[in-house]
Amino acid sequence: MNILSGMDKAPLTAAQKEVFEYIKSCCADGRPPSYREIQAHLKYKAVGTVQDHVKALIKKGWLEKTGMKKSTQSRQLTPAGISRAVARTIPIYGEIAAGATRDNPQIELGQLPIAGDWSKGECFALRVRGNSMIEAGIYEGDFVVVDKNTNVKSGDIVVALYHGETTVKRYEKRKDGQYLVPENSQLKEIRVDGPFELQGKVVGLQRKF
Repeated sequence: MNILSGMDKAPLTAAQKEVFEYIKSCCADGRPPSYREIQAHLKYKAVGTVQDHVKALIKKGWLEKTGMKKSTQSRQLTPAGISRAVARTIPIYGEIAAGATRDNPQIELGQLPIAGDWSKGECFALRVRGNSMIEAGIYEGDFVVVDKNTNVKSGDIVVALYHGETTVKRYEKRKDGQYLVPENSQLKEIRVDGPFELQGKVVGLQRKF
């Protein structure tokens, strides 16, 4: 995620810098914080103090608003420069297994900013659990970006619903059937033999370092 340098912006007070750094860290996780979350994290007595700092950060050019709905105004704030590097945000629906398939309840985790050149289609993000895709560079805690509308081909990394459970694997279509193949030499591939749905192709990955 590209964030512009502070060299061309007005300097910050210590308190403003603290607020900015917290917002930046939350945005790196794909979830811009609310005013009350900032208040709680920094232990301010009043949310108005946060609002004052945010107004100053916007005026000084360190923060900008992304144009989300008015009802979510407190989650519009992102470090200046992200909107130039990131075209849009997509919903994070929950977690997905990169290991044995498992039943994952829908967990709302917020929004993830993504680069516009990843996909123009309808996308969502899922946070990865497990280690079955490590040889493809997908690790536990990563966010995979999934395009729901892309036509999946044999060899693509996909999100699949198999026997009512979700997983991320490489999809292969062979003469003897369909397979979900892990990218971990210690694990076995899965031959599809029951209820199965391809929910989308993995088109991107975000990771917090």
